[in-house]
Amino acid sequence: MTGKARPPIAPESLALRDQVLVNEARTEMKGSLAAWIGLAVVTAFLAFEFAGKAEPVGYVLWLGTITAFLTGWLISWIRFVRRPPGDEAILAHLIPRAKAGMTLCNIATAGSVWVFLPAAGPELRALLLVLYAWYLIVQFAAATEATQVLKSAVVLVLGSLIAWLLVARPPYFLPLSLFLLLFGATLIAIRRFVREAVTTADAARRELAAALVSLERERDAKTHFIRAASHDLQQPLQAASLFLDRVKPGGRAGDQARSLGGLRQALTAARALVASMLEHLKLEGGAVRPDMTALAAGEVFDRVLLTQGPAAAAAGVRISTVGRRIALRADPLLLARALENLVANAIRHSGGRRILLGARARAGEVTIWVVDDGRGLAAGDAARIFSPFEQGAHVGEAGGFGLGLASTQGLVALMDGTCGVQAGLTQGAAFYIRLSPAGADRQDDVRCAA
Repeated sequence: MTGKARPPIAPESLALRDQVLVNEARTEMKGSLAAWIGLAVVTAFLAFEFAGKAEPVGYVLWLGTITAFLTGWLISWIRFVRRPPGDEAILAHLIPRAKAGMTLCNIATAGSVWVFLPAAGPELRALLLVLYAWYLIVQFAAATEATQVLKSAVVLVLGSLIAWLLVARPPYFLPLSLFLLLFGATLIAIRRFVREAVTTADAARRELAAALVSLERERDAKTHFIRAASHDLQQPLQAASLFLDRVKPGGRAGDQARSLGGLRQALTAARALVASMLEHLKLEGGAVRPDMTALAAGEVFDRVLLTQGPAAAAAGVRISTVGRRIALRADPLLLARALENLVANAIRHSGGRRILLGARARAGEVTIWVVDDGRGLAAGDAARIFSPFEQGAHVGEAGGFGLGLASTQGLVALMDGTCGVQAGLTQGAAFYIRLSPAGADRQDDVRCAA
């Protein structure tokens, strides 16, 4: 008969479990000296009490095994205290050795039943039964999930006791055997109950800690957002105020035109910043819903050229388009906004003079590229610039909140697409958006690359 296969453990869960085992092993090892002293005292008592009384071969085997176990335990404890091992050493060496040592001790203790009980009188037998129960209770209380072998201890020790009772048939051997069975089952059941309670409490504690961290991050993000908004909005508004002061009745036409032009640019920059803030807040609040439809890439390109063309012309940047007939499935407004963010970033921050806006269909997906011939990204930028309030090292004078790429990622994710940047494609930066082609099933899994 085959049992149910256990579901695979996720790598992150496995790593978390290993860390829990390491922490428990450290705690257990530090406090194990008291258990060692107790076991050493009991061993010394039994060795003295049964010297010359018990069967010699069994007595020597028991005493040698327990002495070796106690010696190895003490040496490990001293080494641990003097030079604490790392996590990998605990997982690879300390925990397996501790389990092996405790299993060996359980075997020796189970074997001692046949050494001590035949040589003991009724009173000493009663004391031995108490000591065997104490031995199991110590394992129940002291051993953690990392090193506990309680089941094997119960099976070996109580199984050996019950077997001896059934063979020797002392008074009340049947009630004693049933009591020992009940005692072992109770220990294992309580151990499982306690472990589940500890695991549940630990999981709840971790969830609470994660929730607190999330709340703290959200608070910090909002604080950052407010600081960035107040700082970045001040610049265009101050500039607008200065240009407005220069506009005076009866002034020279040339000066008036330059002042009005500067005022218009400052207000346009302020409006763009406010728009990016509102877009980010809507995405975070889940207020944006895509209206997916089949369309040609050129339809979206025309929207982007209409909104970004004047800024590109003013900056001396030429925008070219290719693949206009490629059919894809998207929300035209959301896709246009996502591409506007990428093109605006290239105009403001790349330092280049050409931008290629193109589409290509391949392998069941459509990729839209925004490629510039500027200075490219600095090392490490690609891994963080899609996070809110993060900007690349080569930020132009226009500044910004660092929300454009984060918003682009959110907009593309709403359309079941992926977005990112590919290094090494050109000297400049090459950003991409991947979407489904026209006619593709809308039920695909949502994917968005950071």
